Amino acid sequence: MEKSAAERLDAEELLHLALKASNENGHEQSITYLKRALELKPNEGRLHYMLAAEHAQMGLYERAAQEMAKAVELDPSLVTAHFQLGLLHVTSGRVEEAEAAWRPLDKLGESHFLHLFKSGMLHLVRDEFKESASCLERGIKANNFNEALNNDMRRVLHDVQERLGKQPEKAPGDATVRPLPTAGRVLSA
Repeated sequence: MEKSAAERLDAEELLHLALKASNENGHEQSITYLKRALELKPNEGRLHYMLAAEHAQMGLYERAAQEMAKAVELDPSLVTAHFQLGLLHVTSGRVEEAEAAWRPLDKLGESHFLHLFKSGMLHLVRDEFKESASCLERGIKANNFNEALNNDMRRVLHDVQERLGKQPEKAPGDATVRPLPTAGRVLSA
């Protein structure tokens, strides 16, 4: 029996197709490619990371957290995955789990944008709005790597500034914080 086109592709090719589909809002197709790639390479952290991002886009946050945890277990160097996992936990009210997920970001240094973003989020959950705004602003300035993540952090900053009673910086889109930023297209920082 002849293999289908998708069955002839290797995991790296499937990952690139999944990224392309995701960028074009083809989340169902992206998940199909990712699941096929995971059949070929079940221990590839990047694939689990991307699958988690797709699940979050669909609103399947618990499934996204499970996949993201698997991604960082398999590949601890995926610092963006550590951040995303912590963000999933903190937006689900699991602050202690978020802190644990974010601990590896401390190795990046206090001036790294992911460290600043996680600090900003932790200040936010403690109602420390000035500190949160400061960290988020500095993180946005330091992040010249991932504009999608900056846009999500601008939405959070907008909310924080409203809580402070300040004139908020214009946030792209609405001021709603999504549990997982649309940074799934970036696999590491």
